[in-house]
Amino acid sequence: MLKDKEQQLKLKLKNVITEVGHMNDTKQFVMDEFKSRNLPSLRAAWVFSENLDIDTLSESEEDIQFLFLFCLALNKALKEKNIDLLTDYKSYFTNIEISEWENYKEEKESEDIFPYNLKDVQEIIYGKQWQSKLTIQQLNKLYNVLLWNPNSQRGFKVTKKAIRINEDTKKVREIADSILSGTYYPDHIKINIVKDENKPIYNPKTRMLTLREGVILNIWDGFHRKSASALVLLENPDIDFTWPIDITNLSEIETHNAMVQVNKQTPINPDVIAPKDYSKNENLVLDKIIDSRGDLSNVTKDTDSFVKSDRGLVSKPILAEAIKDNYTNQLDSAMNRDTIASWIVEFTNYLMGVYSEEFIINPYEVKKTSYINNLNMFYGYIALSSTLKDNKEWKEILKQKIESIDFNIDNPIWREIGIIKDNKINNSTKNKLYKLFREV
Repeated sequence: MLKDKEQQLKLKLKNVITEVGHMNDTKQFVMDEFKSRNLPSLRAAWVFSENLDIDTLSESEEDIQFLFLFCLALNKALKEKNIDLLTDYKSYFTNIEISEWENYKEEKESEDIFPYNLKDVQEIIYGKQWQSKLTIQQLNKLYNVLLWNPNSQRGFKVTKKAIRINEDTKKVREIADSILSGTYYPDHIKINIVKDENKPIYNPKTRMLTLREGVILNIWDGFHRKSASALVLLENPDIDFTWPIDITNLSEIETHNAMVQVNKQTPINPDVIAPKDYSKNENLVLDKIIDSRGDLSNVTKDTDSFVKSDRGLVSKPILAEAIKDNYTNQLDSAMNRDTIASWIVEFTNYLMGVYSEEFIINPYEVKKTSYINNLNMFYGYIALSSTLKDNKEWKEILKQKIESIDFNIDNPIWREIGIIKDNKINNSTKNKLYKLFREV
């Protein structure tokens, strides 16, 4: 794949999926195209349902091939409807890749994995948690259906090109060598089936857990061990080794609670774990804002790394901190939290809609000369929202306030306040920002 075009293609695909992803016949056409090439179609279906985040596809040949074939199939499906959204897909790939993959077909038809029956399963919590074991060969058979979801990961790495699991290749090799030498103590691999997504069926009499077709398996603790297992089998396919498996059927919020618990044993990056602690009222408000799918939700990411990589404008920790600072005495009741979340969504939808060029259409180009969408400026916007709450003239006052501020990065006021690029500010600078935006 042409390296300088990878991010462009992924962004384009996301926009196309947003526009046509609801068309079931288009999705079925793409799946049928994969089946005609004797390739599993489930992975392609996951792209439409957003269970497979395109940004998580790596630079491996397998993932690049999948991306090419998905584009090819989707373009065919769209041409059937006279829709020209992806006709240039070949321009993102090399001539060698196009010639090798355009007519690619596996010799043998891919076997269906689901329904998958796990035997000798113990139910720990009724309908929510089960424990079992898989041989290393059985685990590897599930390799491509064990997805990693950034929202249910204990750690990940963000760059402008992609979102990657924060995998340490040295650590993977060490685990593999230890397994091969017979010195590795097998610890539980944790897999979550997102709640209400094809709930597994457990038979207490036979102690069998059935994973149905369409189930989404998110591996949230054990990715290094999964990768190490694949390495082990390359060197010793018949090795006798078994993994204990912990399977849960939890919502993402419940998974976050489990991650907080695990974090007490093995600490995670504080910026990743902090917004997932739902004992804090500000995180409950933030969660409702993210669920709203509003403009603020669309530009809010887990950590500052996303912002520095031009994948978002603000991080969850900054918003949570700003909500706590500006709505402290209003967060105790669920009713108040709902009201505040709805208000912030309404406020920021208007703000970002009026200044759409800066926040929606061309934000990363604007960032080069203006601080209007700097991640730290969202401290100010949350402060302004708290000041204008319940004010009937808030829209006009908001516009007057924004127009009164010179956001140009060369404005001396920012040196006085202390905002610098995409670095998180200290309390002194933050309080100066609060003061600036509260004065209306």
